[in-house]
Amino acid sequence: MTFNKNLLTAALLTVGGFAAISSANAAGTVEDTFDVKLKIDSVCTVVASGAVIDFGSQDAGALADTVGIVTSSSTINVNCSLNAPYVVSLASVNVPSTTGTGTMNGPGDDVITYQLYSDLLGADVWGNDGVLSGAIGNSVSGTGEGLSTAATTHQVFAKLTSTTDIQLGDYSDTVTASVIY
Repeated sequence: MTFNKNLLTAALLTVGGFAAISSANAAGTVEDTFDVKLKIDSVCTVVASGAVIDFGSQDAGALADTVGIVTSSSTINVNCSLNAPYVVSLASVNVPSTTGTGTMNGPGDDVITYQLYSDLLGADVWGNDGVLSGAIGNSVSGTGEGLSTAATTHQVFAKLTSTTDIQLGDYSDTVTASVIY
């Protein structure tokens, strides 16, 4: 038993001696740094699915002398990251045009044309000219308000630009609203 006590005492003194040597050798401190990073990428959404430019019902030939008087409007909602710049462009699917001109196809080969605008008076054409080259062109620009806020509403106006003195029936087109951010 005394042998075990002596052995235990010797072991404790040895461990304590190593600890004393280790703490005596830890006389300095060395430091270095590292970075913590995060990049937030811009996010935008566009909702145009509920938007409808509806010119209603028009009598055949009634607008031959009043083209451009019949107007309609709808809204496009855009929601982008805070302070993210964006551009909204519009293009007709039936006859792609950079100038905001659209064509509604109807019975036979008959068509009715219209023009898209970003203002009620029809002074500012709304299309997609310049967007592919990185310019705003005739598109509409904005700055994101943040994804947790209400979407920014952009109103789009349209005017008929051709006569209705054509075949009776329904005429339609689809417009693609693109948000570039």
